[in-house]
Amino acid sequence: MFRRKPAVAGSFYPSNPHRLGEMIDSYLGEAKGGAAGDIVGVVSPHAGYVYSGPVAAYSFKRIDPKVTSVVVLAPSHRARFNGAAILPEGVYETPLGDVEIDAEIGGRLKEREYFAPLKEAHEMEHSLEVQVPFLQKVLDDFTIVPVIVGTVDLAICRGIAEGIAGALAGEKRKTVIVMSTDLSHYHSYEQAKTLDGRFMEALGTFDEEKVAGLLSSGRAEACGEGPVLTGMVLCKTLGAKKVEMLKYMNSGDTAGGKDQVVGYLAAAFVR
Repeated sequence: MFRRKPAVAGSFYPSNPHRLGEMIDSYLGEAKGGAAGDIVGVVSPHAGYVYSGPVAAYSFKRIDPKVTSVVVLAPSHRARFNGAAILPEGVYETPLGDVEIDAEIGGRLKEREYFAPLKEAHEMEHSLEVQVPFLQKVLDDFTIVPVIVGTVDLAICRGIAEGIAGALAGEKRKTVIVMSTDLSHYHSYEQAKTLDGRFMEALGTFDEEKVAGLLSSGRAEACGEGPVLTGMVLCKTLGAKKVEMLKYMNSGDTAGGKDQVVGYLAAAFVR
């Protein structure tokens, strides 16, 4: 059985289970607002927890505790490929324990266009890994569908979304989509707020073409462009009607200086 071992425990977040649990609990405790409305999907950042954890908590706090299946869409920082890399079965290990990879949905995805089992894309990828301990703290018994999106081509992102929607069709289990992205990188504090404000405005229209156009123009930045575009289309297909911005901060607000910051957003797609 394939076991996806932690790659960034001890660097992006504590490797000690007790310290990790306490850290996430404190972020969740400070995040305002709980579940309101039927959440189809959330946007969550993926930096080291001291930087982005306080923002990520706002998204995870909104997830219904009755969710038993989570599709995590994350970008690839190490490889480019024109589709989606999946782990169709096995377990995803974190210091908080093992999470079962959903073999049923993974098996369906394997048969669809754009999807390929590609362990190498997952082994060192932090953007998906850092979402899992948060999920372990807010959900009891759940499986994950880990998907690394290797493209920012909107047509292919739509195809990936269509494939996931097809694989989920007829599922009785309650599912949520997690889209992993950070926003602008290494601008001044004020410039980052301007760039990220444009992204949030476009995201709020729930129009993936507007988001894709904005990002390709360079007037905003998101390293998880592919997961966001895919997730927007997927959430719309699954019945989401609007997008709510839950929390925005950048590293200058959390644990870094204000001269070169990274932007972080928590947002929810609501039915």
